[in-house]
Amino acid sequence: MTTGIGSSTPMTLYNSYIKSIINIIIIINITPCPCTVMQTLLESKTFFIDTLSADASFVLQHAEQSKIITKREYSNLNHPNHTQENIIINLLDKVMNKGDDTCRRFLQLLQDNELQENFPGLKEHFRPPQPALYDEIGEYKMSSVPRGLCVIINNIVFEQQSDNRAGSEVDEKSLIEVFSWLGFTVEVHRDKTAPQMKDLLKDLSQKDHEGDCFVCCILSHGGGKEVYGTDGGAVPSEDIFGPFRGTSCQSLAGKPKVFFIQACRGRKYQLPVQVQADNLGGDDAAEEAVLETDTLEMITIPADGDFLVARSTVKGFYSFRSTESGSWFIQSLCKQLTTHCPKGEDIQSILLCVNEDVSKNVSKLNRKQMPVQRVTLRKKLVFRVPS
Repeated sequence: MTTGIGSSTPMTLYNSYIKSIINIIIIINITPCPCTVMQTLLESKTFFIDTLSADASFVLQHAEQSKIITKREYSNLNHPNHTQENIIINLLDKVMNKGDDTCRRFLQLLQDNELQENFPGLKEHFRPPQPALYDEIGEYKMSSVPRGLCVIINNIVFEQQSDNRAGSEVDEKSLIEVFSWLGFTVEVHRDKTAPQMKDLLKDLSQKDHEGDCFVCCILSHGGGKEVYGTDGGAVPSEDIFGPFRGTSCQSLAGKPKVFFIQACRGRKYQLPVQVQADNLGGDDAAEEAVLETDTLEMITIPADGDFLVARSTVKGFYSFRSTESGSWFIQSLCKQLTTHCPKGEDIQSILLCVNEDVSKNVSKLNRKQMPVQRVTLRKKLVFRVPS
């Protein structure tokens, strides 16, 4: 009878050896590769700490609701003496200590819509890789501080008082808020005559633009190939865009030049719900024919690259503006920029959302509106929100 290791028979030792080999084979073939998902979480730990520390209690609540942590763990983690950052650090450590499956469920939680709405950086972090063609297109640089100059030309008070554009001050305020938030230096120029607008645009083109982008918002009455000054004079497209060609404005060569134009052509009239059309002159009797059949030529842009012109309406139609809440186009533009810029969406995708949004509006007289864009951009244009 054997009484210890030293006295084990060769057969006993052989069986023990075979059993050990079998156990090793089982471990190698059955046990999952250690902590693949945990490694993913660990590699992004610093990002998650920086992002989620903005509202640690919100994250803890959702982690507890999803049964990633228990109620007791929630209470321990949500210690009143802990900083937001310490709470998230302890939460991440707790999740990783629970193993791969818990790590996987926590990463899935961070991709939930409610979490990503509260922490916009999460959506960009989990964005799937873009196709090769998307990468090849590239993206305009958008990192300068400030990003560039945003000029707002807002014609409200006209020489003919009946042409005044009530409600345009609401658009102006919205544009100031959004483009200041996007990191632009904002300049506002109100109530300019046609000669003053031409001189202003020419002077702007002569500036040394050190930023990454130039934005110009023109809010006025308009026609087929022009917008109007407060004197009723026309400013043709060549005087709007021509000064900013690469040959005329070297400091903007190769940089995106973006124009948002709130204006239209048609017969001036007042809707019962206090919605006005941004147009000049005309006869109310011809209103219906103009809305349905007028052939408006679009403002043209230079053949040069790096231009984007977004107009509030397509040819033949009015561009509506509420005297109380601003224009359909500018208000939608500001709303969509606010919603989608933090997600890293490019401007052309955002303008599709504007088209969809504005096209759903209907006045009480069953009038509708469809914005339009003309683009010679060579790359993706993304308005990166400054941190």
